[in-house]
Amino acid sequence: MQGIAVRSAIRSFFQNPPDIDSLERNGDTDRLIRLLTDPDPTVQWKAAEALGRMGEPAAKKLIERTHHPNKAFRIGAIEALSDIREKKAVGKLTDLLLTDDSAEVRWASAIALGEIGDMEAIPVLVGSLRDPDKYVRYGSSLALDQLGWIPPTPEDTGYYLAAAQRWEDILSTPGMPAGPFIHHLKDADPDIRAHSVEVIGGLRTPDAAAACDSVLKDPSGEVRWQGILVFPDCGIPLMHLPRGLSRRKRSRKSPYIASFLNFFFLGLGYNYLGFWWGLLLFQVNVTAIVTLALFTKDVMPYGTILPYLLSYIVSAVAVVHTWYYVRGLPDL
Repeated sequence: MQGIAVRSAIRSFFQNPPDIDSLERNGDTDRLIRLLTDPDPTVQWKAAEALGRMGEPAAKKLIERTHHPNKAFRIGAIEALSDIREKKAVGKLTDLLLTDDSAEVRWASAIALGEIGDMEAIPVLVGSLRDPDKYVRYGSSLALDQLGWIPPTPEDTGYYLAAAQRWEDILSTPGMPAGPFIHHLKDADPDIRAHSVEVIGGLRTPDAAAACDSVLKDPSGEVRWQGILVFPDCGIPLMHLPRGLSRRKRSRKSPYIASFLNFFFLGLGYNYLGFWWGLLLFQVNVTAIVTLALFTKDVMPYGTILPYLLSYIVSAVAVVHTWYYVRGLPDL
């Protein structure tokens, strides 16, 4: 946000912002399209809105450029095509929804397909209920709502309700399979995985036991805890819990690496542990060594070595602190 403010301030100081209203009145679609890559996000969305109001003359040029390498441009073009309700853009938008590397672009494409209202987009939107990104899945569920889609199978209903974040409606739906929620146990978001575990336990289907068992190895403590809570509903003996949890991967930092770094490069060990000030401490230590060496090299014997000896004394104290600090961390 600060970077955006700085760019806007620099623009306002050195040059006037583009007159988007004038460009729209003059029908200058080419200039407005170029503004979709403007450094100022405000200019980007205003240009996209202006192109949306210009209708078909802008739509043809936007469709030709939907695979522009700039992500901001692609999102702006999608927004404008959504405002125009250009059905000729459906093919390009479904292609972006299926193939684009950017989750934001896929999300925008899903929403635009709902706004345009072409029923031909439904199969692709249904497939995107399984997208790896939760925002894309949510946008696809909203688009399907706009198109009046009704899930034809219990499995489709499961993917749809999970994408729409309607977790409370899942267990009350008759015949709900566990498959969609087992699929979401691999989601990048631990909150999605935790909700999926809760649903799987509540469904009490035959495949719930294996799914609940796999959750005990999840890297997130929140997800593992949810798995423990639903274990009785999964039909697994409670005595299996300690053995299951013991198989999980440990995420604790290595005390050996942290101590080594802090001894030879004071501060980098703390940085390895996730403390932002570790790098600052490293810089201060290096500066102190160089400065002290300049003052002592001509004053005393071995004057250039003394600063390093003093630094290692401080490092030794840091090593002791680092070792006991890491050893005291919880074994996640």
